[in-house]
Amino acid sequence: QDHAIPHPPVALLQVQRLAGAVGFTATVRVTGAAGRFEDFQERVRWLLVRDIDAEPYTEHHAPGQLEYRFALSQGLPFPAFVTATADFPELRVEVEWDRDGARGGAAIENGRLVEKWAGERSAS
Repeated sequence: QDHAIPHPPVALLQVQRLAGAVGFTATVRVTGAAGRFEDFQERVRWLLVRDIDAEPYTEHHAPGQLEYRFALSQGLPFPAFVTATADFPELRVEVEWDRDGARGGAAIENGRLVEKWAGERSAS
């Protein structure tokens, strides 16, 4: 047939997540002894898979740095990273978040919070 089939009008609703609609994001950067990154990466994956509250993330790694990006709906998934840094004391985890424009961050080393900031981080 070369023409549309007649039918009554229908309402159509399309639901999709808009890229800019996420109101809570976090970026986790791991720095330190690059030779330990692969082991740390596996430990974090193991912990996140077992965390029932963990949300989806993407990995964006570069030489000398591991990076994880989260679009969050619940909260920050940092127990896994705190636990992992206790196992890898030579690494530093820095977390920066943005929740509807309110920014902040924290640094974790050897299983402990060593620095916390609100707003944009000042250069040290």
